[in-house]
Amino acid sequence: MAGALPPHRVGPAARESFQEGRTLGPARLLLRLPGPSALRPLLLCATAALLPPGYVLAGAGPLFLAWVWEAARDRRWPWEPSAVDFPLAVWLALVAVSSALSPHRDLALPNTLLLALGPVAGLAPALRSFRERPLLLRSLAAAWALGGAVAGAWVVWRYLQTGAGRGDLPQLGWNAAGTVLASASMLALGLARAGGLREQAAAWLVQVPVLAGLVATLSRGAWIGWLAGLVCFTVLAGRRGRIWRVGVLALLAATAAVTLTHPPARARALSALDPQSLLDRILLWKATLRMVADHPWTGVGFGAFVREHPNYRLPGDPNTAPPFAHNLPLSLAAETGLVGLVAFLAFLVTVLRVGLQASVRAPPPARGLAAGVFSALVAILAQQLVDGTLQSFHLGFAFWILTAALLSVEEASKVRQEAP
Repeated sequence: MAGALPPHRVGPAARESFQEGRTLGPARLLLRLPGPSALRPLLLCATAALLPPGYVLAGAGPLFLAWVWEAARDRRWPWEPSAVDFPLAVWLALVAVSSALSPHRDLALPNTLLLALGPVAGLAPALRSFRERPLLLRSLAAAWALGGAVAGAWVVWRYLQTGAGRGDLPQLGWNAAGTVLASASMLALGLARAGGLREQAAAWLVQVPVLAGLVATLSRGAWIGWLAGLVCFTVLAGRRGRIWRVGVLALLAATAAVTLTHPPARARALSALDPQSLLDRILLWKATLRMVADHPWTGVGFGAFVREHPNYRLPGDPNTAPPFAHNLPLSLAAETGLVGLVAFLAFLVTVLRVGLQASVRAPPPARGLAAGVFSALVAILAQQLVDGTLQSFHLGFAFWILTAALLSVEEASKVRQEAP
């Protein structure tokens, strides 16, 4: 190659670096490598990109280690204070009490520790990163949306190749795949609302594989979540977003057309109107209510639903060993008691209030992205009324990142309004 150095020669920069290494020594030279605070934003974006395909731990693990390393170096707790600290602490404390009193402590206590690890590993480092670099949210949303495009194409490929009748992801399954794709669609809408022409074109293009994968999952819960998020985004678009509302309606019409013209998807959608197809959910919810009636205050222990369900299973119920009640409020009422459910709802209301304020108060460029983030959170939560995908570390990590994003946007908007 023209201009290249011969193999036996070394350039001046490389020679200087080598001499510096000999002078400083390996230990001191290691200190000049990028620190955890510099790696944290990169690891956060990598985690967002790996989340939709189902490999969030590949990014979340290094992110958590970098966060702990940074906290140890600075001699502080690995936490980032925010407006949700108090309701979050109350909820986690009540979950811990429930698990400690549970007859299934061997299962409930480890699950509680894993639950508490979520905000430390996800919420805290993400919030610190967004506060330090406000523009990082756009990069994270782009990484999430691109990961969603990959995941959507993968779901479609598996739908065509496996012959299982539904598309899924190896690490997530059908319903959880629908959850990540619905959230990726909302974030892509937020990017399109906040970006220029190139970003708008890319964000709309991403919707093709994302929504194709969403349809291929045949997950009715994910479809409901996506519709809820779409309504939320349309409302938050504002008066100046009439063109965007038309675009969103066109997106809805195209997705509905694909669903209704594809026989398996059409049959799946229409089955929601058949009570017989919902019998398994109805029987499961009835059994869960009986479980709540027997353990109204502290529940059976966090994550212990699967052990208690056989004691309450109704005749004709095809659910043999469900891990949850396929309804998040019912699951939490059964596992942590009514007190734990109320504490969770108080925490969730705080998160949603902050998110709504962020979507309304933010200036126009950031408002569209905040609306996308808030709508992604709404899509995830709406699905939990008929499912339980959020009751996993993988999807829980998505919840914590979205919460951190909304907290940072709301804080920045409040500071901007209070500035003289």
